[in-house]
Amino acid sequence: MQLMISKISSFFKFSQNSVDGKIALWLCIMHYFWGFASAMIFTLLPIFIIDELKGSYKSFGLLEGTVIFLSFISKLLFGFLIDIFKKKKSMLFTGICLTALSKVSLACSFNILFVFIAKSLDRFAKGLRQAPSDAILAEISTAKGFAYSVRYTMNISGNLTGSVLTSLIVKLLGCNFRLIFTLAIIPTIIALYIYNNKIKINYKEEKNNKLSQKHKWNIKDISKLPKSYWSFIIMVSILMFARFSEGFLTLRAKEVLPNNIASFPLFMAMYEICAAIIAIPIGKISDKIDKKLIFLGGTFIFLIAHLTALFACGTLSMVLVYILVGIHMGSTHGLLSSVIAKSAPKSLIGTAFAIYYGIDAIALFCSNYIAGESSKFAQVLGLQGSAGPFIAGSLATVGVMGYILYLIAKSKNNKEAVF
Repeated sequence: MQLMISKISSFFKFSQNSVDGKIALWLCIMHYFWGFASAMIFTLLPIFIIDELKGSYKSFGLLEGTVIFLSFISKLLFGFLIDIFKKKKSMLFTGICLTALSKVSLACSFNILFVFIAKSLDRFAKGLRQAPSDAILAEISTAKGFAYSVRYTMNISGNLTGSVLTSLIVKLLGCNFRLIFTLAIIPTIIALYIYNNKIKINYKEEKNNKLSQKHKWNIKDISKLPKSYWSFIIMVSILMFARFSEGFLTLRAKEVLPNNIASFPLFMAMYEICAAIIAIPIGKISDKIDKKLIFLGGTFIFLIAHLTALFACGTLSMVLVYILVGIHMGSTHGLLSSVIAKSAPKSLIGTAFAIYYGIDAIALFCSNYIAGESSKFAQVLGLQGSAGPFIAGSLATVGVMGYILYLIAKSKNNKEAVF
């Protein structure tokens, strides 16, 4: 196993330093197991809330928006704390433990309030582990675009595994939500094992901290972040208005295909396969061409996905939606973190990620709330309620494309350094 990891890390070339390369690879593998556990939850949670707990679309949208907001706020908080206290390993460990606890709590939930508490804990834990993971990978990897794309591929591959396993359990045992939520703790325990035996031992936090010890964090340092960083933040903030929870995609599929619930995890699997296949090649390409062109192409695909979901009427159209969303996520999501890692000064990596997550938290909270409310607007237009979020998403996607075209024109005319 150790020899295989050495060969793989050498092949991927995350870093010129072989030890750092192995740490980066193990970090990516941990994301695989986190994705595995998450997929066992989010593929069925919307149906669990609507059908078993008798919740409404509005309550689901409010819950999703709130817990995602909490996730990003925790990433914001811990991003700042990383630069201040430089305790990445202890924060990563705590985040993994709280993730395991959240899975057990969710399995014990008997009303929407308990689901809210359990999922809030899960999202808080995600922020707590994501912030140090982002910082460590930025610190030790030299091929940042490639490294973050591989990490995203591993995460989405974990989602794929979890989705397929969940589909099999549903077909064999029915929609036993609580059993599936309980089983989701197993991948999290494996991630904890990897941390204790691979990350904790090999990552020399004290040595890396000494390199930036001379710089004492100050809130005024935010002004040192470059203009290219802020241009990127504006673009992503607009994009997040179109990236509401995938739960609304599940609810759309349920309304279009009410008798095919067992196949929904497989639809997510197609989404994840497309994202995983395209992410790494795009990561390599992104180091050679203008990233704005990649974001423009990926966003156009996202617009087509929204329009297809809006007018979906059968299995083929819904499958196409999942595929298009997967291609969009694979071609853009892995690049988001790499842009932050490249544009921010080393002493402000945590701060740069913190601001990125904090601003996006506000946008995502608003987008999920709007998505929940938009079902009424869709019904006024004579459409199914689940089509509403995709009307709002289409408008936001057009806005993103317009802003990217503006940045492309600006960089050509003024030759400014935009991402």
